[in-house]
Amino acid sequence: MRLKILVIFFLTGFSGNLLFSQNNPGSTRPLTKWEKMFPQVKYNDKIYKTGSNWFTVGYGAGWHTNKDVYNQNFSMAYHHRYRAMYFNLGWHFSSPEFFRSRPMEKLNDIHAGAGLRFEGRWYNFGFFIGPSFATTWLPMNENLSQINNQLGAHTELQFTFKYFYDMGIGCSLYGSFNKRYQVVGVQLHLYFSNAFVMEY
Repeated sequence: MRLKILVIFFLTGFSGNLLFSQNNPGSTRPLTKWEKMFPQVKYNDKIYKTGSNWFTVGYGAGWHTNKDVYNQNFSMAYHHRYRAMYFNLGWHFSSPEFFRSRPMEKLNDIHAGAGLRFEGRWYNFGFFIGPSFATTWLPMNENLSQINNQLGAHTELQFTFKYFYDMGIGCSLYGSFNKRYQVVGVQLHLYFSNAFVMEY
């Protein structure tokens, strides 16, 4: 149920951003400082805006350093530009029993952060770091897990190849750290941005 709510939250927010953040092509008002810093560009017969917001979905492998155990992981994150600064909000799940309906050992964290972003026609590079709120399940025996909530930190490096200007695929290096469950790893992610403005 919690997963369904998170998915709906992310998709609703990103869809709304796609609908309402595009520039009005008929506007003749003067450009703001930030519109000049992040101008529109034309590729083939389409116009895109630079510095757009984007959404990633990733799946990969990690290493639980507290126990030296291999984990599988899944994540979703929304990345937003405010003026010249970038922020992100995301959810990360990691477990050695990823496909089990109720794994005895797992990590769920909600994280927010600030970071840097560099992009071009064919690439997008991002680095984010910030605090997280983590919930951990650690088995006490075969039938019982101890559940703990704690603060932690999350960091991520994203390397994306943009096949289209507003869509691509890439690799993420990440680390999620808290008192009881620390994991580092790599993910394959899909990249979707709201860069598209209009047909030329």
